[in-house]
Order: sequence, then structure tokens, then C-alpha cells
Amino acid sequence: MAEGTGSGDPSRGHPTLVACLLAGLAGGLSAFVVGESTYGSFEAAGVARRFQGIVSDLPTPAARDLAMARESAAAFAGLGAALGLFLGLAGGMAGGGPRRGISAGVAGLVLGGLVGGLLSLGLLPGALRLRDRLDVDPILIGTATQALVWGPVAAAAGAAFGLALGGRGAAPRFALLALGGGVLAAILHGAAGAVLFPLAETDRPLATERGARLLAHLLVALCAAAAVGLGATARRRRAEPEPPAAATPAAS
Repeated sequence: MAEGTGSGDPSRGHPTLVACLLAGLAGGLSAFVVGESTYGSFEAAGVARRFQGIVSDLPTPAARDLAMARESAAAFAGLGAALGLFLGLAGGMAGGGPRRGISAGVAGLVLGGLVGGLLSLGLLPGALRLRDRLDVDPILIGTATQALVWGPVAAAAGAAFGLALGGRGAAPRFALLALGGGVLAAILHGAAGAVLFPLAETDRPLATERGARLLAHLLVALCAAAAVGLGATARRRRAEPEPPAAATPAAS
């Protein structure tokens, strides 16, 4: 029986997937390290209040929400920038070429940073107020809020990968794939965070424990990287021509 009748060697797409996963790991870890160095820098200012003769100096709920939004904006701007940079470089390694990879990486750094920062500042204060007012499971609201931020952050990085790999025409497709990865990360985080870190308030934009924050960074980065890596592998396999079928010997 003749060999080579398949649609190509499946292992050919593995280097692209591995490069994407390594880029996601590098982006998630580097963003976590940088974010931890500034964590706690946006504490809410207290307001002096007197109640039954006792003076307290506690922040208002609005001030706490704004401080959390600023803290999250710094963290997710860093995550978007790092992930966009490394996935852009990975797109160059996957076939776009070094020059295109560097250009896309710089574009991903800028776009990812802007998306993560501005979206957090614009969305989170209102989402936190809504979370405290609605009689709904906080984990559900927290997961939905995280998905609204993490999805676009991942999409910006996916666009950088697509820009490096196939130019502007490929960027929307990989942005959509990475968006799905970011939403999946929020869902996984909602389930895993509640089990692994029950006291870390993982339903908040940023958890109160370092391990939970590391989990969030890695889930977003690796889910987005896996989505674009698998998408690039499938794209390459579809582009490969089918090998010719083995000729049947003529009857004598």
C-alpha cells in the first residue's frame, strides 16, 4: 500500500503552536512581574466621618471602586502590552519574517496597552457599582466583567499576531480567535479561582492574593496564545496542497 496519502504531516504545525504558547507564557509572566511591582499604588483616600462620637477615616465605596479600576487599568495595560508584543514577535517567527514580526510586536504593545488601560478605566467603575447593587451571584458578575476586559485585551494581541503572519487581512481573524480565548480564560478563572483561592475575592477585577493574580495573567495569556496558535496551524494545513494519489497499475 502506498504511503503519503494523508493531507500532510500533522507535526508541521506544532512549531507555530509551541511558539505561540511560549509567547503567551512570556507575556503573562512578564506582565505579572511588572504589575506586582506597582500593586497597591492606587489605594483609595479615606474620608473623615463621625458616627456616635467616633471619628473614622474610611474611603467611600465610589473611591474604592475608582482605586480598583485604576489598579486594574495598570495591570491589564501591562498584560495587553506584553502579550501584544510577544504574540507579534511569534507571528514573525511563524512565517511573517523578522521585520514584520518586530513591527507587529510594537503595534501590539501599543494597542494592547491602550485597550487594557482605557477599557478598565471606562468599564470597571460602573461594573463594580452594579455588582454591589444587584442581587446576583458575584462570581457570575465578576466573570462577565472580566470577560468584557480580557476578551478585547486578548483580541488586540491576536491582531498583532495576524498582522505579523499575514498582514492586515489576517489580523481580524486572529483577533476574533484570541477574543474567544480571552472569554474562555474568564470562564475558567471564575471556576478555578473560587476553588483554588476561596478567600482572594477572585470575582473582583484584581484578586487580593498574589497566586490568584498570577493565575489570571497566565489564563488570559495562554488561552489567547493557544487560540491563535491552533488557528494558524489549521490555516497552514488548509493551504497545503493534497498529495497526488498513488497510481493504480493497469491490468495486463
